Amino acid sequence: MNAVPVIHVNGDHTEDVIKVCDLAVDYQQTFRKDIIVDLLCYRRWGHNELDDPSFTQPIMYNTIQNKANIPDVYANKLLEEGVWTQEELNEVSSNWNKFMTDNLKMFDSYKPKANHLEGCWSGFRQARDSITTWDTGVDPELLKYIGAKSVEVPSDMEVHPTLAKNHIQRRVDRLVEGNGLDWATCEALAVGSLLYQGSNVRISGQDVGRGTFSHRHFMLVDQQTDGITVPLNHIHDKQSAFLEVANSILSEEAVLGFEYGMSIEDPKNLILWEAQFGDFFNGAQIIIDTFISSGESKWLIHSGLVMLLPNGMDGAGPEHSSCRIERFLQMCDSKEDQVDGDDVNMNIVYPTTAAQYFHLLRRQIVRDYRRPLIIASPKVLLRLPAASSTLSDMAPGTTFLPVIGDKSVQQPGDIKRVILCSGKHFYTLQKECETLTLKDTAIVRLESLCPFPAEELRQELNKYSNASEFVWSQEEHRNMGSWSFVHPRLRTLLGLQVRYAGREVSPTPAVGVGQLHQQEARHIITQTFNN
Repeated sequence: MNAVPVIHVNGDHTEDVIKVCDLAVDYQQTFRKDIIVDLLCYRRWGHNELDDPSFTQPIMYNTIQNKANIPDVYANKLLEEGVWTQEELNEVSSNWNKFMTDNLKMFDSYKPKANHLEGCWSGFRQARDSITTWDTGVDPELLKYIGAKSVEVPSDMEVHPTLAKNHIQRRVDRLVEGNGLDWATCEALAVGSLLYQGSNVRISGQDVGRGTFSHRHFMLVDQQTDGITVPLNHIHDKQSAFLEVANSILSEEAVLGFEYGMSIEDPKNLILWEAQFGDFFNGAQIIIDTFISSGESKWLIHSGLVMLLPNGMDGAGPEHSSCRIERFLQMCDSKEDQVDGDDVNMNIVYPTTAAQYFHLLRRQIVRDYRRPLIIASPKVLLRLPAASSTLSDMAPGTTFLPVIGDKSVQQPGDIKRVILCSGKHFYTLQKECETLTLKDTAIVRLESLCPFPAEELRQELNKYSNASEFVWSQEEHRNMGSWSFVHPRLRTLLGLQVRYAGREVSPTPAVGVGQLHQQEARHIITQTFNN
């Protein structure tokens, strides 16, 4: 039930409808609370020119067709009360008909003004048809300060002992060392630096305050009083931008729709929505289809909304494994036969390091245009040491890398096989490569999927002039993941014949049985490294 006032009003009574709507708006703006207007009315016509509702509701629509329309009812009321004369009514009607006719005549020649980059959007621009690179680095000393502030709490606050040791003290220690910075720390550094520079940040979703995987802890709770503190809202005394943490209900369509609205209201704010598990977005598919993926092409409405979708084949069941990245890739307007620019309808990424995530969040605010950002975010990588980063990875002059080459390769000329992959699967492949002590294999990561990094990938592959075998390896099933998206682009844009290695076609993302999962995972590795 909604504990909100409801006003019922007859739609035939024009003045009552106006009064009720004015009252509802005044109530909402005065008390900042919801109110419902129950408008009792009817629809006179069918769904379209060919539809006739009397086919299925003859009695009701016989009554409706015999009713005078609302303008005539109201006009007659004004005549009967002496408010208008017939001449005045004729004049108003004539002027309105002339207005409508004149506008209809202008239809073919009218060119609407594009005013979408005015007001609070002034200074922003349409995304270019080429790729731009943005310096999203921050001074390490400032990051150390922000990082320390991100876990600073009032002296009289009793923090949970596990968090005091494993979250607060560990973060402080690693910031002093300048390395081993995990996903949550780099997220805090990105958010904190944006707050420090004057941009508000809002994150919503189920249990986002602590994070589904108990890693984030943007909000800390006093164990004696239940009092909440958000340390990043106390970076310095003159702070003007703040972090809003909204632990929302499991109503993805409503919440994501609200966050989309927040993202278009002010482009200088960073708005994030996190699904509890990646595939929970499917409850909000209408918002994604209708607004996020196509709002700009339909209405010139720009958005910098960030969707965080925890993803990874970790042995969990089918509803807690895949973020269905293939669906987003299908909705993007990346081209198979042309190099993408910034003007793709949305950015889709699968980052593998904490610093990459840091740069992605900051890039959303730093660049001079806005695009929705879909992040296949991690579960296992949240605490994986190999996915951690250093302060130097986020220093001035650094940026998000759409492609990451194999840093372990010392002799590029010796490489015979190049494995292409995306996301956390890289670490599984890297471990196997080290176990087999392979010197003729390089692993290249696609951190960005849309826009597809054709030129960056070409530059990386040019290093391996003697490579004769190219493999795309992924955790997901063949009809899922990125394979169907990257395959035609690798062939058309880069001229590569690529072999697939991954799970076979399936109607479900995961088997949900530990033993079968391990068998599948081992089969992927065997496929990848054996011809």
